[in-house]
Amino acid sequence: MKQNFFCGIIASIATLLLASCSQSSIDTSQIDSFAEAKPVWAKDRERESNLTLSFREIIKTRWTNNAYIRLTASCDYRLRINGEFVAHGPSVAAHDFYRIDCYDIKPHLKWGKNIIAIEVAGYNDDNYYLLNQPSFLQAEVEVNGEVVAATGDKFTAYDLRQRKQDVREFSFQRPHIEHYTLTPDFDAWATRKNWQAPEAVTLVEQPAKTLLPRHVPYPDYTLHEAEKIGDGLYKFKCNSTGFLGIKIKVEEPSAIRLAFDEILSNDGHVNGNRFGCYAYITYELRPGEYSLEAFEPNTMQYVEVLTDKGSCTVEQIYMRDYCGSDVKRAKFECNDEAMNRLFEAARETHRQNALDIFMDCPSRERAGWLCDSYFASRVAFDMSGHTRIEHNFLNNFLLPTEFKHIDKGMLPMCYPSDHPNQNHIPNWAMWFVLELEEYLHRSGDQVLIDRAKQRVYELVDYFKPFLNDDGLLEGLTRWVFVEWSAANSFVQDVNYPSNMLYAKMLEVVGRLYNDPTLTEQAAQVRKVIVEQSFDGEFFIDNAVRGKGGRLELTRNRTETCQYYAFYLGTATPESHPELWSKMLDKFGAVRTTNNEYPEIHPSNAFIGNYLRMELLSQAGRAKQILDENRSFYLPMVDKTGTLWENMTDHASCNHGFAAHIARVLYRDVLGVYKIAPNEKRITLRFNDCGLTHCKGSIPLGDESVDVEWSLENDTLTATVYIPEGYTVDYSLNGIKTCNFTAY
Repeated sequence: MKQNFFCGIIASIATLLLASCSQSSIDTSQIDSFAEAKPVWAKDRERESNLTLSFREIIKTRWTNNAYIRLTASCDYRLRINGEFVAHGPSVAAHDFYRIDCYDIKPHLKWGKNIIAIEVAGYNDDNYYLLNQPSFLQAEVEVNGEVVAATGDKFTAYDLRQRKQDVREFSFQRPHIEHYTLTPDFDAWATRKNWQAPEAVTLVEQPAKTLLPRHVPYPDYTLHEAEKIGDGLYKFKCNSTGFLGIKIKVEEPSAIRLAFDEILSNDGHVNGNRFGCYAYITYELRPGEYSLEAFEPNTMQYVEVLTDKGSCTVEQIYMRDYCGSDVKRAKFECNDEAMNRLFEAARETHRQNALDIFMDCPSRERAGWLCDSYFASRVAFDMSGHTRIEHNFLNNFLLPTEFKHIDKGMLPMCYPSDHPNQNHIPNWAMWFVLELEEYLHRSGDQVLIDRAKQRVYELVDYFKPFLNDDGLLEGLTRWVFVEWSAANSFVQDVNYPSNMLYAKMLEVVGRLYNDPTLTEQAAQVRKVIVEQSFDGEFFIDNAVRGKGGRLELTRNRTETCQYYAFYLGTATPESHPELWSKMLDKFGAVRTTNNEYPEIHPSNAFIGNYLRMELLSQAGRAKQILDENRSFYLPMVDKTGTLWENMTDHASCNHGFAAHIARVLYRDVLGVYKIAPNEKRITLRFNDCGLTHCKGSIPLGDESVDVEWSLENDTLTATVYIPEGYTVDYSLNGIKTCNFTAY
């Protein structure tokens, strides 16, 4: 076997193990190729729908100084060694790009023969989660610097037909459900060295792939068990995401379904069909004992075992987490236990939605949506101290030369994904630009910003045909989205929240690329919006073209439109003081009890109520923020331990953007108002929020910003530890004096 060129690189970084992963894994930021492995798949079956192949190779080891496996695939793989779970992957990438995972497998190898078993799914299905691309596996095992097994040379594959192919999709956003027909020895191919193998499939080499490093941390695979709470009904401590496992004894031929969901239905059972999903895993089992674990990750708090036929005894229900692993250094604790619980719910929500991209939800979609990512990326930086996931997320939008099916210049609303229905959200592409600027401030990555320039200006050009004689966007096509509320009903013909976002996008492009023409255009768009939309009391949501072609204002007014106006810079507290005061005092959580302004349609969680938190912070209303957090979000924490897509539980109860509450608590309670890594500056603002004590830690690279304060008799005593080379300043809001110490 030839010596692996990359051995030296691997060995030098092998000690950088991610402690939060259950298996040993290494930082693979410099590993973007294979030494010998070729991409392979079953002959003439690379486009076959929902085909799972089982790859197997036995390697012999004795004295092992180091051992690694590198692998990637078009969809999903599960890696086991000697029957022991090692990893699931790969990290997702853009069309025609594939990220390589690399694992330190020395802890899994035994003296003598070792079974390397890799299950690979080829879905070939249009969805929002895994790209519809020809199936393949590319993998190689290296021991003591020598490649001992590689696809294209070794590894044999089998079509065991244990997973049923002709089944429905989990949802229109995700590929096929899992339905298995098994006997007690179903796992022998992965656990027995003397397994009697059936006829192997003929593997053929596939076209060479464009490979990328993983770049992001490896997952957290923590195991935890569900509690039995009723006949066939089980509950995890909180909403959880990962691979559902069951240990079961089957007395006679049986068919069971595992129904799962985040909440229980009103009748006390699990409704696996909630919000358009088919949340069931089906097993047809011959008599015997089984230890079964799902191949695909799912989200649930409740599991119900439904016996459709036969008899069986459930011995254990468990979950193997499939979550982000680099959130544990973030800390927050105050003298209000409710806020501590809220922070932990935000952390839990984030870790389940920040794996290799920023997902909207880990359940029905697992999709990387823009706008959601604008909020999630802030939390990722606060929780981890780096921008590695955000870099991958943004870079995925820059890698393809074009996006099939959608209009030229437009960005996909979520990506990596397939959109054969040609749908897109023009608003979400604007949020991409806003996130680019914040990413630059977090990362200092001017290279990515420069690479994005062409794509950004193509987007600017995309909107030009929609500009009317007033310079406003009119008649935007496809899915014009403001938020999940009545605001989404008022999007034509001229939607003023969309134009407020458009003006902000132009302003940001002007700053990023030193383009004063766009800066001036942004100011003009804002001027026209105010002239047309502000009725003297509120901003109106939209105007429509009348029969004579005249633009006519409606009387549609929403709470969210007012938030857009202030958050995006169309209005300021100085330009519209009465509306500013009214918005702060009369809207928000109090609208559930007062009856003021019933004609103004209320906001929902996404994104109106989160914009509201930003504006309350701008106004220095920390105590009000805590009060509204209790009203808005504690019911979610109590019910699922995660934060929701909407203010009610009728949709996803685990949505990535919602973790932004952690940013609110860090900023407006702990007092870390701004971290500027490029300037190495930390700005603190200590607010009188009604609490007497708070402490927390925010990771910043390998170091952290640590703050602790106590408030007594209008005097704040604060101690701050900052990374070397940083400076810190502070201000007081509602607090008279401060004893401040910085280290």
